[in-house]
Amino acid sequence: MKKKIFPVEVDEFYEYFSKNGELPEDYEDYFTGAIKTAGSFAIGPYFWFITNNTKMRTEIISDNIEKFTPYSKKEWLNSDTDFFINLFHPEDKIHIMGALIFGATMRQNFLKSGKTGVRFNYYGRMIDREGEYRWILLHSPQQRVNQNFEVESSLVMVYDLSHFQIQNRPLLSVIDFTNDEVQYFKHVDQYIHEKVEVDKPAITKREKEILKLMAQGFNTPEIAEKLFISYHTVENHKSNLRKKTNTKTSSELIAYTMSCSLLII
Repeated sequence: MKKKIFPVEVDEFYEYFSKNGELPEDYEDYFTGAIKTAGSFAIGPYFWFITNNTKMRTEIISDNIEKFTPYSKKEWLNSDTDFFINLFHPEDKIHIMGALIFGATMRQNFLKSGKTGVRFNYYGRMIDREGEYRWILLHSPQQRVNQNFEVESSLVMVYDLSHFQIQNRPLLSVIDFTNDEVQYFKHVDQYIHEKVEVDKPAITKREKEILKLMAQGFNTPEIAEKLFISYHTVENHKSNLRKKTNTKTSSELIAYTMSCSLLII
């Protein structure tokens, strides 16, 4: 299912995400667990940062952030909204902002209804250390929300997708793990390529269960425990899945899963 997202300008983006109030000095402790487990479901090289929406500033960053963009840690720290948006390709900026507002509104509605098992993935071209643009996946695995379900601060993960060959990237994908549903959204003026039919491999019920747990960030021992099967059995299933999808690593397998909607077959 593909839907369209309308672009927005910086002022509208700033107004939507800016929140009144003040966060405690140790608010970053809230994200410690999510940061530690981020590597277990990384689909490629990544960096992260934490935003403070009461100030609309980036206040905390990963140590490796200078490897992925042309900017120093000093430039990143306390940077504003324009700094982040200007990392994206000029053609992508207004669409990324529109997608982030669109996704945040969806997330807020889900939270109000008690639904938490949903992941939002955003795709765009971001500048790299050499000053060239490459495709990235952006998502926020954890957010601090107030009593009105408004986001006061976010942990933002940015994954480098330059080593993946994924056709027809959406602007936003919404993965609902509770219902095994995936929705794809494009921006209103995005060029639509000729439809490409992808032959989905035959995935068994057990393989689908393992894919779902992998996409949620669980490793082999944890999957084995949850499904009451052996470590060796899980590894055999992973190996078979990589053969069926012509992928070499678990990271590539997860990326293929997301792009071809294998969770909902």
